[in-house]
Amino acid sequence: MMEAPDEENLGVAISSSSNAQFDAVVGYLEDIIMDDDFQLLQRTFMEKHYQEFDDSEENKLIYTSIFNEYISLVEKYIEEKLLDRIPGFSMTAFTISLQQHKDEMAGDIFDMLLTFTDFLAFKEMFLDYRAEKEGRGLDLSNVLVVTSLNNSSVSSS
Repeated sequence: MMEAPDEENLGVAISSSSNAQFDAVVGYLEDIIMDDDFQLLQRTFMEKHYQEFDDSEENKLIYTSIFNEYISLVEKYIEEKLLDRIPGFSMTAFTISLQQHKDEMAGDIFDMLLTFTDFLAFKEMFLDYRAEKEGRGLDLSNVLVVTSLNNSSVSSS
């Protein structure tokens, strides 16, 4: 007599299959985001618009149109690249599974993907870029203190 398949095992098989698919998409995403073409696309877009952004509570109306332009440009680019690798890929379905897997995501990739759906993350990206362009980036040079472990190497003058 054959036993009925254990429902729990079936659930695990389905879930590990969707996890493997999710992991594959994330792997492709890493490749796409690290690619020079994508870096250039994003940098060119930020270069064009970064001066519109300032660090005030008040969000300017122009931010919305820049945000929408960014989403259509970058998301379309990524979706096309993913469709080349995964026929039938759905960005909408991926975005939903992204929410379920967000704790497992590498920070950089999740942060970048967040700029598609989270306006504040998008604005922060531009503010960071502007600070960097204007030489106001994070300066850690005064935080780092190097001390010798060998006291005999310290000479008094």
